Parts: sequence; C-alpha cells; structure tokens
Amino acid sequence: MLYLKSTRAHRSQARKRRTILLVSASPASETPAATPTMSAASAAPSSGLSPATTGAAASPSPSPAPAKTPSATYILFALVTIGAGLGGLTQTALNTMAADVLADLGTEIGWGQWITTAYIFSMGVAVPLASYLTKRFSVRSLLVGAFLLYLAGSLCDFAAQSFPMLLVGRVLEAVATGVLMPLLQTIAMTRFPENRHGTAMGVAGIALGFAPNVGPVIGGAIMGAAGWRFLFLVLVASSAALLALTLLFVKERDVENASARLETISLLLAALGFGGLLVGFTDAANYELAHPLVWAPLVVGAVCLALFLRRQCKVPNPLVNLGIFASGKYRACFAAQCFLYGCFLGMTLIVPLFVIEGGGHSAFDAGLVLLPGAFAALVFEPLAGMASDRLGPRRVAIFGGAFLTAGATGMAFLPTSTPLWAAALFQTLRCVGLTTLIPTTTAWGLSDLRKRGITTDGSSFMIMSRQIVAAMATAVMVFLITAFATPQTPELGYHLALGFSGLLGACTLLTVVAFVRPREGRRAEGA
Repeated sequence: MLYLKSTRAHRSQARKRRTILLVSASPASETPAATPTMSAASAAPSSGLSPATTGAAASPSPSPAPAKTPSATYILFALVTIGAGLGGLTQTALNTMAADVLADLGTEIGWGQWITTAYIFSMGVAVPLASYLTKRFSVRSLLVGAFLLYLAGSLCDFAAQSFPMLLVGRVLEAVATGVLMPLLQTIAMTRFPENRHGTAMGVAGIALGFAPNVGPVIGGAIMGAAGWRFLFLVLVASSAALLALTLLFVKERDVENASARLETISLLLAALGFGGLLVGFTDAANYELAHPLVWAPLVVGAVCLALFLRRQCKVPNPLVNLGIFASGKYRACFAAQCFLYGCFLGMTLIVPLFVIEGGGHSAFDAGLVLLPGAFAALVFEPLAGMASDRLGPRRVAIFGGAFLTAGATGMAFLPTSTPLWAAALFQTLRCVGLTTLIPTTTAWGLSDLRKRGITTDGSSFMIMSRQIVAAMATAVMVFLITAFATPQTPELGYHLALGFSGLLGACTLLTVVAFVRPREGRRAEGA
C-alpha cells in the first residue's frame, strides 16, 4: 500500500511538471501577457533552484519596446505639413506684392487691405469647422478636399483679370488652410507615440512658423524675377502634386462618427464672432478707432463670440467642446501662446516700418533684417521639439521664453539709426524664442486633451484665439506709432510699440515659468 501511494504521488508530480513545461513553452501570441512571468517563477522549484538563483529566468520581464510608427503615418504627416506650409506661405507672400498686383488689376491701393482681410476672415470661418469635419469625414477625404480648394484657388488667382476674382481665389486658399492647420496638430498628437509628440510638433512648426515668416521674402524674390502670377503658378503645380500623392498613398479609413451633425447656428456665430474680431482689429491698424470699419466689426464680433461660447455649453453636440478648459495644462498653454503670438506676429509689420520709415532704408534692407530669423525658425523648430522630448518641456520653454524676451525687449531700445545687423540680431533672437516655444508649449498643452479625444477642439480654438490676439496686438502697436511718433519725438512711437511687444514677451516667459511643470516620470526610451 505504501508503495502504491508513493507511485501515485510520483506520477502526480510528473504530470504537474509536464503541465508547467507545456505552459512555459506555449507561444506568447496564444497566452496571456502574464504567463511567461508566472511560468518562470513556477518552473524554478521543479529544477530544484530558487527564483533568486535562476538568473534571467526569475527577473521581471522587460517592458515591451514602443510600437513602431507606420510608414504611412510619416507620408500622411509630410503631406499635411507641406500643405499647411503652402497655406502659411500664401497668407504672407502677397504682402510684398500687393502694390504691383493692384496696379496690374487696375484697382486702387486702398483695396489692398482686403487681400489680407478676406484671407483672415475665411480662415476664421473654416477653423471652427475642424472638429466637426474630422468626425464626419476621413482624413483622406479632408486632404483631397483641401488640396482641391488650393488648386481651384491658385488657378483662380493665376488667371485673375479683376480684383474680385483674385479675392475668390484667396478665400478658397484660406478655407483650405483653416482645415489643414488644426488637422496637422491633431495628427502630430494622435498618430505618434507620446515620447515623440514634441518632435512631431517641431516638424509641424515648420508650416506654422517658418512658412509665414519666409513668405514675404519668397514673394518679393518671385515678384522681382518673374512677376506675381508666377507665384500662383507654383501653387497650382504644388497643389496638383499634393492631390496626386494623397490619392496614391493615403488610404481610406473608417470615419469617427458618420452620423455627426453640424451645429449650424454655432458655426454662424463662430464665423461672425471670430471673423468680426479679426477684421475689426486688422482694420484698426489702418483706421481710427471711431471709424465704422473698426468699431462695427468689433461690436458684432464680441457679441457673437459671447453667444457662441454660451451656446457651446448648452447644445448636446457643440461645434467646439469647451471641456478643453478643464485641463490646467491647456489653460496655461492657451495663455502662453496668446502672449507669444501677440508679441511676435505684429513684428512682421512693425519691424519693416521701423527699418523703412524710421531708418530710411529700402524694402530690400527690411527683408534682410527679417531673413536670418526666418531661417533660424527652420532650424530651431524641429530641434526644440526633439529637445522637449528628451529634456522635458519646462527647460526648453524657459530657454525659448528668455530668447523671446531678450530679442523683443532689446529691440525696443534701438535708435532708428541703428545698423541693420543689430536689428537683425535682435529679430533673430526673437525668432529663436518663438520657434522654440511653439512646438514645446503646444505638445505639452494638448497632451491632456489627447486622452479625452478632444485634441482637434483644443487645436482649432487655440489657433483662432491667438490670431485674434495677434491682430489686436498689431493694432495697438500701430496706434502707438501713429499717436506718439511726432516731428519732435520721431522715435518715441517705435520705442513704445516695440516695448509693448517686449512686455508681451515677458508675460510669455512668466507664464511658462509659473505653469509649465517638469514632465511626470520618465519618457519611454528607445524609438
């Protein structure tokens, strides 16, 4: 009897060992993720060794390698970046061509402001649509639609025989840009792993920062070499190429919500609100505050924007989900970027005025002052994104804020007789700060929204808000120049305007120092 019991116990032990070995040898794809760790721990006693003496078998399983980003994502990201870059370039390239374009079309110079105003207003209508469009249509459909609009708008401008025809083309280009800019930031934040968000936003910043800065330089060069229509011929060819590449390489995917409905009243209020404020502040740079073209759009815009915000809190399917402001990161990023754009974008107008009107230099000289900063943006934008992934957002953002403040404040103390190299130096410092801050603060601020699926809402609302603040800041700077640049004190107005820009730069730095915190934990290594 003892012999039989011993034999049965021995057989039971053998069956257990065989079961353990089979479990530990089964493929990972067919077993739960915890099985390898459990089998290693349970296999040790069967060999007569404790877990501590089994070496690698007893150590915890290493964390899985980060998922590799598909090549299709890189192709998609490149197409959207180039497309949004074309929009940014188109927005500013015509600034240096406006006088020649109007003369060629037989239009008075006073209508020139509508080349910019129509573009800004059309973007104001398109950007709030971004959240609805990304839910209702696939990315491929959005790209095809945007590039078709670019193509049609560029053809219209190239063949324009009248000023209204030119404006129609500008409106089509602006709507395409308004769709692509939020889409670009959304792809950067949702299609790449978390430890690459800064790098992706840095590359996206080439479209958002470099293209608008280099636009006037490219426009002036093309105007001098081949005439203004050649610019739109280049845009026609570029749009056609992007459209063809999209059809070839971007695959159709399921839409997020095919039954999504457009909140039409919210869209109308957003268009009148954002558009009215943009037009009002833009016109304030050219007219007195009492002029109807200034106060009327501002009043309509303010009232409609208030109604828009109120409606978003009440309707079940808002055009923009205001839950974005529940995130402390987003609130801080929103404030920093509004200060940032107010500090910088007005300088694309004020610096040329300072060089040409104040210093008595040529338009070519003004372009030379702006050019180094434009190319600094091309270098520092992607570098800043990569640095924020490795070092965290706080140190990189403080670095950028310091450069922005130094460049903006330093220029405020320059006399109009200053050498061009000095003005170019401070402008370049300002550009380094801007292009360091854009990808860093954007990636950090939108990171919380990604987890809640409202990245596009945050991106579109931020883009429009910072454009309004930039237009308002530009209007304030122009007012300071015209009000205080008297024959007795010809430089005072410029110093005050540049000083106001420096103040906004300091506000940006203080916001970053106060609210941008070091990242939580360490990012995943590797990829």
